[in-house]
Amino acid sequence: MLRQWSARLRGGRGDAAAVVGATAWRVHYAQRPTSGEVAMKRLLLVSLALVLALSLTACGGGGTAPGGDTGSSPDSAGSAGGASGGTATDDGIATVEDLKALLAEEHADAEWYADVTDVTVETMLGAPVLAFHMTWSSTSGDFDALNSKTMALGDLMGSLEQSVAPNVVLVYTDDTVGDLYGSGGPGIAMMTDAFALPPAPTTAEGVAEWLETVYGPGGLVELGPDETWYAAIESITMQSLYGGQTLVVETSAPSIQSLDASLVNRALMSTGSPLLESYEIRAADGTVSSGFAQTLVGTGFMYPVE
Repeated sequence: MLRQWSARLRGGRGDAAAVVGATAWRVHYAQRPTSGEVAMKRLLLVSLALVLALSLTACGGGGTAPGGDTGSSPDSAGSAGGASGGTATDDGIATVEDLKALLAEEHADAEWYADVTDVTVETMLGAPVLAFHMTWSSTSGDFDALNSKTMALGDLMGSLEQSVAPNVVLVYTDDTVGDLYGSGGPGIAMMTDAFALPPAPTTAEGVAEWLETVYGPGGLVELGPDETWYAAIESITMQSLYGGQTLVVETSAPSIQSLDASLVNRALMSTGSPLLESYEIRAADGTVSSGFAQTLVGTGFMYPVE
């Protein structure tokens, strides 16, 4: 797991920020875990988060998706000689059709290719995202095989010159979102450089206010027309759980394994709040995700700037 995340750090500081923000989402629970399970999981997550956070200081500047399985192959929207030209230009890959054509022509024999059902451009937390829709869920069991495929696809995307979107993610069959790659460049900036973000909140009320200021109606970041995660947040409170105080976010997300819950988690990561040392997200069906994270303000996606 650490090898996979470390590979993405090579792209620069933006990648490290996104990776740190994903740390806590690795733990899914249909029921609340025992105190012993929490202690063991947190010990692992603390170690990973600290290693990744330290990587931020060593990296320079530097590229995750709604929608379900469309059933179409990644080459269905473009080919050599198609309307988009079907191949990358000397300036790089400019459209998703160009990318699909390139994948079909040069990478159809790759181990991950048959697992990509579609490639789309989405908006997540107001950021443009290139989304690879995959055939597996966020809880699929063969980690080694899926990690190998993810690594290979991430390495490929890191090697390509593409201007379709600065953020690249995997979208699983349960609509949860996994990081793959992120990169900066001309006209692209980290969230902290793109917006005048408030400081990290230190109370539950402060977390709610931070999210409203940044992502709420008329906020700093304009969400995409199909983004519903912000409206799914029902309450943010501190509660006595797991032998201490835990930040609890109640949502109307249908399940913890859903797009809304996944994006609520990412939005929490971007606050940089120290309260994320113990936090829990709850969904409408009773499923819960509990975890630990250490992040910085603005952790997450890259954004276009003028």
